[in-house]
Amino acid sequence: MNLKKTITLEIASAVVVLVVVLILVQITPYLVSSSKTDQIGVFSQKEFGQNTVSLLAGHKTSCRFNYSTFDPAILVVDLAFQSWQTPGYLSLYCNGILIVTFEATPRNPDVQLTTITVSGYDLVKPHYQLSQVFSTYTYGNEISFVSSVEGGYEGTFSYKISVRGSR
Repeated sequence: MNLKKTITLEIASAVVVLVVVLILVQITPYLVSSSKTDQIGVFSQKEFGQNTVSLLAGHKTSCRFNYSTFDPAILVVDLAFQSWQTPGYLSLYCNGILIVTFEATPRNPDVQLTTITVSGYDLVKPHYQLSQVFSTYTYGNEISFVSSVEGGYEGTFSYKISVRGSR
């Protein structure tokens, strides 16, 4: 009888601790100081860039944006293709690191690309100042769309760059 009460008490304690931890994880983004308004809360998304571009084979187009917090980020790039003069391959780079190469064809007119930054391999970086004495240098992030010379995509597409909150 005592064993049954002890096991029930341990399970109830574990459930209470789990519920408290889940509540703390949910409210943590809201516990930052009031001067920090740059963080993106859990389940939220912030748009950083949007444009429509035309691209030729062997060329690239880029978009720069500033991410202003050290929180890990979930990078989302939405692509909507309007025309395919030449269906082909298109590569997505973030800060010079290849994320993905995919085939842009009329079969897939809307593409959503998602990648997660993790500690030690951060793709999306916050801005910083190089020096107070010299001019301020803001490190930005750059998303590049590259069409290969052979078999590359040619056409017009729209993109939207967003970052989702991860904690």
